[in-house]
Amino acid sequence: MEASESKISSLEDQGHSNTTTNLPGYIVIWVGQLISLLGSGIVQFAIIWWLTNETGSTLILATATFVGLVPMVLIGPFSGVLADRWNRKKIMLVTDFSQAIATLGLIFLFWIEVVEIWHVLVLIAIRGTFQAFQMPASVSIVPQMVPKDQISRINGFGQFFNNFIFILSPILGAILLEISTISVILWIDVVTFLIAFIFLIFVTIPPIIKKVTDGMETDSPSFRTQFFETFDYLKTHGWLPLIIGFTFGNILINPLFSLLPLYVKDFHLGGAFELALILGTFQAGSLLGSVVIAIRNFKPRVNIIVGSTFLAFIGLLIVSLAPPGVFEIILIGSLIVGFSVAMIDVGIISLLQITIPPELQGRIFSVTFTLVKSILPVALLFVGGIAEFIELQVIYIISPLLGILLVGYLVFIANVSALDTKFTEPEEVTTTALI
Repeated sequence: MEASESKISSLEDQGHSNTTTNLPGYIVIWVGQLISLLGSGIVQFAIIWWLTNETGSTLILATATFVGLVPMVLIGPFSGVLADRWNRKKIMLVTDFSQAIATLGLIFLFWIEVVEIWHVLVLIAIRGTFQAFQMPASVSIVPQMVPKDQISRINGFGQFFNNFIFILSPILGAILLEISTISVILWIDVVTFLIAFIFLIFVTIPPIIKKVTDGMETDSPSFRTQFFETFDYLKTHGWLPLIIGFTFGNILINPLFSLLPLYVKDFHLGGAFELALILGTFQAGSLLGSVVIAIRNFKPRVNIIVGSTFLAFIGLLIVSLAPPGVFEIILIGSLIVGFSVAMIDVGIISLLQITIPPELQGRIFSVTFTLVKSILPVALLFVGGIAEFIELQVIYIISPLLGILLVGYLVFIANVSALDTKFTEPEEVTTTALI
């Protein structure tokens, strides 16, 4: 028992060992990545619309989503280890530059007029592959560059602008398709990737300062050792119940958004305007949650995250219990869900960035991402199949009720709230040591 406690203490001391930050440098990188994200969003919309016009096939559209997601699911656990072994700045530089080169290849095919559907699908798969490497690296540099007391605020602003870009990019994509061609629009992707590349190349990312940890191979450990070390860390530090719990929470919420068009049309007799209004209200709630986090700079706590999860399921229950055609109630529920989801997403990311040792963060984030993303396609198929035999409203009621039970499990059985106490103790020890 004493050896285990020593291991935990050493690990958490590592999480606070990197005292050098570069907040101005991170803001430069962040702005570059936001520009790149906007370009990618515009081009993604244009590509999907091009596939829709060229094929009119739901199978092709589903395949496009599949080939973009699968590389991230398959590569994710391994790319996280590499993000901890390799230089994270170089990983981001190589992935940005490589995505620009891949897009140039597709532009050339459009230019010589030989492009086919499979060419586009291959590009989507290539982008997904590079993003699988970039995601753990880009998320893991935050605690290297941002002071701990500003991480929550930075993530709040990041969530806000990500949501804003999510709303803006389809609009810009649609406008550009009216006045230009997809081969021209693809150049936006190349230019914005290169902007992110240039912004990043001139920024210094502070190195990770590692300490010797009892029971762990810190002296050039093998890839296999580091891979399995991730799961040992999650298990011994009490993270697994929380991460698995939120994975199932995501399963209970996400399929309902995929089925929302049918729910609005068949049960509430609404149309495209009502659907857009509900989705817009959800985004407004998410923007509001992001702004609140950024302004108040909440210190991430498990209790706040679990409480926000409970609130999200309450909002979803309000949506499901709304009488037919009473969209005002649905909008209230959608606003609550959007606000809560922002609090959950920013809270979890910030908590991981603050408490996980820097040299483990690539692995932890990639494993968490893989758990959430890998099971979603199966959940979508499962819920979609059930919806063929059960009334949609019943599914909309059962899902939030199961979610509330899930929250009860996390609080009363898994006792995830105890993690808050564990996370506050290392800070006090580390601060004393530094003084």
